[in-house]
Amino acid sequence: MQDTTDANERQTEGLPLHGVEVVEVAQGVAGPYCGRLLAAFGARVVKVERPPQGDWSRGIGPSLSDDNRSESSALYLYNNMGKKSVLLDWETESGMDDLRSLVSKADIFIEDWDHGYRERTGLSAERLVPGDQGPVDLCVTPFGLTGPYSRWKSSPIVQLALGGYLYITGAPSEEPLMLPGRQPDYLTGLNAYNAVQIALFERATDGRGRFVEVSMLETMTNLHQITLEMDGNVRMRNGHRQSALSTRAFPPGLATLPAEDGNVTFGGGSVAIWEQVCLMLGREDLVENSDLDDATGFADLADEMERVLITWMKGRTKKDVFMEASRDWMLPVAPVLDLDEVLADPQFNARGLFQEISHPAAGKATYPTLPFVTPGTAPTLGRAPLLGEHTKEILGQ
Repeated sequence: MQDTTDANERQTEGLPLHGVEVVEVAQGVAGPYCGRLLAAFGARVVKVERPPQGDWSRGIGPSLSDDNRSESSALYLYNNMGKKSVLLDWETESGMDDLRSLVSKADIFIEDWDHGYRERTGLSAERLVPGDQGPVDLCVTPFGLTGPYSRWKSSPIVQLALGGYLYITGAPSEEPLMLPGRQPDYLTGLNAYNAVQIALFERATDGRGRFVEVSMLETMTNLHQITLEMDGNVRMRNGHRQSALSTRAFPPGLATLPAEDGNVTFGGGSVAIWEQVCLMLGREDLVENSDLDDATGFADLADEMERVLITWMKGRTKKDVFMEASRDWMLPVAPVLDLDEVLADPQFNARGLFQEISHPAAGKATYPTLPFVTPGTAPTLGRAPLLGEHTKEILGQ
C-alpha cells in the first residue's frame, strides 16, 4: 500500500494518455468515474463545477470529516482523484463562452446533459463545439438522448429494474432485491472509458471528433451473460442459489450456505464441478445415484446437497472451507467477505490494489486504484481537488 502526499500535482510523463486534455462537466458517478480512469493514465482532467455547491456528489455521505463535509464526501473523493477543479457557471452567457473556450482546446469533453436538461437550457442535442475538428464529445446519460424515456429521471434502482436485474435478484417468492451502491453508474463509466478510447484513436487517425453517447440502461441490459430467454423460458431469481439460465438449470449445490463464522458461496456450473464437490464431501453415492439428465429432480437433489454441505461445514470457519475447497480441491468456492475483510484480503494486497492518499480537508484514506493493470505502466492517482481550487490557474481569474 503506497502513500502519497496531499499534493494534487502528479507525474504523468510516460503514461499513455500524457498530453491528452479533458474537460468534464459531468456530475455524480458515471461520467466522473470515466474521467478518473483517464486521469490515472496521464490525461489532464479539468473538472468544471457550477457555483456555489459544485458537483452534487459533494453533498452525498458518508463524509470522511465532520469539519468540511462538502470537501470530504467519500463518493466525490473517489471519483474525482487526480483532477483539477474550476468553478464556472455555464448557465450564464459569459460562463458558457468560457466553457466553449476550454472545450475547443480539449481532446475529450465529458458531459451528462440529458434530453430534458438540453431543452431547459437551450443546448443543442449535438456537440458543444460545432464542426468535425473539435474534441470527442462523450455524453453519458441514463437513457440516451432519444426514445420515450430520454426526458425522465433515474437512479441506480431504476436502472436495475428496467435493465432486468431486480427481476433475477432475490428469492422467487419475495419481492426483488436491490444491489447496494451504484453499480450501474460505475459499469457505465467503465463502458464510457472504453468508448472514448476508440473515439480518441479515430480522432488521431482522421482528425475528426466524434459525438459518443453512452446509455446507462443499455449498459445494464448488455451485461446479461446470455440471452434473456432460453428454451422458451425467462430466467428467474433463485434466492441463495444461482439463477438458472434455462430449463436445463445447474447441477445442485451451487448456493450460499452458512459455515461456523459466516457464509460461503459454492459456484460453478458443470457436472464435473458438482462431482468434484461430492468427492470432497466423501459422498460419491450422490453421483452414483443421481440422474443429472433429468432436470425435474434437481430441486430435491439440491435440498439434499445443501443439507450435506451445511453438515460438513459445522465446526469449520469460512476460511477453513475456502482453503480446503479452493486450494486443495481446486473448486470455485469463496467466503462472503465484509468490507474490512476485503481490505485485508491477501489477493488484493499482493497486487497492490489499495493506495493510501492524503487530502487537505478529508485527511488520509485508503482507496482502490484501478480494475486493470498494464505491464510497464504505473498509473498515478492524485487526490481529489478542492472546489474551484484551480480556477485561477485554468481561467486566469
